Amino acid sequence: MNYKLLARRHGPADGGFTLIELLIVITIIGILAVAVLSAINPIEQVRRAQDQGKESDAAELLNGLERYYTAFFEHVWDALGEADPNQTLVQDSWITELINKGEVKPQFADRDSWDSIYATLLGSVVRLCFDPASSSFQKQADAAGKNRDGSSGCTSDCYVCIPR
Repeated sequence: MNYKLLARRHGPADGGFTLIELLIVITIIGILAVAVLSAINPIEQVRRAQDQGKESDAAELLNGLERYYTAFFEHVWDALGEADPNQTLVQDSWITELINKGEVKPQFADRDSWDSIYATLLGSVVRLCFDPASSSFQKQADAAGKNRDGSSGCTSDCYVCIPR
């Protein structure tokens, strides 16, 4: 058989990509995918979203505590006969009391944040603080320099506190 007969039988040879060309394209796509994933850093994104949720929950809790104090002229822990919080994790009893008095919605009790937000009463100011998991929130916290009780003076591994 000669080449002309083979070409007529199987068609022209330039009709597709070679295996080498396909492997090169797949390799380039893989390198680009790794570069994009490294730039996005999905673990940091998840941690930042969790920190944003904690910050939002802390702000809403602080608003509820302030509304409660305005309406009843005492803090939730005073009404429950509990001690003033001093770097105390948010208590379920506080959330329940706020729900019972209509200051927050019942779904508020189901948040995962309460085991990582610390409350402190400094004078007449309630501060709610948490240890950030993301590096972006940690940088902001270190710049603000707040301790777990909301006081100033922290230099590293600081807390995000509400109010700021």
